Amino acid sequence: MLDLHTGKAPTRREAVEAILTKWKPVPGRETLPVDAALGRVAARDHFSRHDLPVVRASSMDGIGVASSMFANATPDTSFWREGDAYVRADTGDDFDDRFDAVIPIEAVRFPPGGGISLAADLRVTRGMNVRPAGSSVKKGERLVAAGTRLRPFDLAALVLGGTDEAEVLKKPVVAFIPTGSELVPQGNAPARGQTVDSNSVLARHMLAEMGAAPLCFPIVRDDKEALRAAIRRARAEADIILLCGGSSKGGEDYGAALIAEMGEALFHWIASAPGRPTAAAVFDGVPLINMPGPPLAAYFVMDWCVRALVAHFLKTAEPARKTVRARLPEGLAATEGMEILRKLDIRETEEGLEARVVEMRASSAVRSLTTPAQLVTDGGPQGPAPGEWAEIELLR
Repeated sequence: MLDLHTGKAPTRREAVEAILTKWKPVPGRETLPVDAALGRVAARDHFSRHDLPVVRASSMDGIGVASSMFANATPDTSFWREGDAYVRADTGDDFDDRFDAVIPIEAVRFPPGGGISLAADLRVTRGMNVRPAGSSVKKGERLVAAGTRLRPFDLAALVLGGTDEAEVLKKPVVAFIPTGSELVPQGNAPARGQTVDSNSVLARHMLAEMGAAPLCFPIVRDDKEALRAAIRRARAEADIILLCGGSSKGGEDYGAALIAEMGEALFHWIASAPGRPTAAAVFDGVPLINMPGPPLAAYFVMDWCVRALVAHFLKTAEPARKTVRARLPEGLAATEGMEILRKLDIRETEEGLEARVVEMRASSAVRSLTTPAQLVTDGGPQGPAPGEWAEIELLR
């Protein structure tokens, strides 16, 4: 177990790798109606059950004709009748097998006296403006690959291929246990010495965005045996367990020592802030993460650690946020050996986007949580100098 006070603490990446080395999840599978599978991860390749179009179809609005009639020259069409010498063949329509080409409707006139009139420069060839069988989808064609996070267009592809159900990976159940004798549930007015449990709401919705199934526990007071019992209850249902609060060295901070006692300890303290006192262990085969309780620290650990664990469970890459280049008029201070989350305000200028740091210590927790952008310094000796440009992550 690595400890900042006795040895080199891991970076965020090293911390995640330490967990993944010990954790080998095997997600279950379930079959859902296509309409219920948005955002889920395909558990296997899905293939088309039929050709579409089944035979062939017109690729535009027009009339179906026999190309053989045009082999030498445009025939006299003044006496042609619909259903005999030609048929209507609109976009996507099947039409009579006697006809093998489609003339665009823009090249056709229908005189009052009957028959049809065609454009003078018209050339008609076999298969013209006709989509062959299977041109939209072929039987046996792969519609979505295993590991695809299903978006609306993937669901449409499944339906085109005749599939009305999708086999997907089950969501990882992530238990979130808020701890602290000072906490009161949301909706309760805090008295002196109390604070509102906002982290449960934060975790519930971040987990849902990640594709996990959140399992939020009621607040657990700062009592070692009560915490131990909550962790054991969580293990009965969860694939990942998050213990929020009590990870540092306060008089009632039992979390880090408890998870090391209950499972195989991996690290305590990381080279990243906020959230330096984060600890992790493997308990009964699942990750058990003890994150700090301050809201911004809880957010950051959810963002870099839990997001990576959920993606690993679902065998997908972590979804990337949109990034933009912005000028940093004040630069960014660096702490060598520490990756630091910098929350940013951004605004438009004549030169482009400009980003300024929202100092965590000088701002309220709400102000720091709700900024529109962020950047994490890399732990090097120097951050961007005043006026330099940097790639920043957009949060809104």
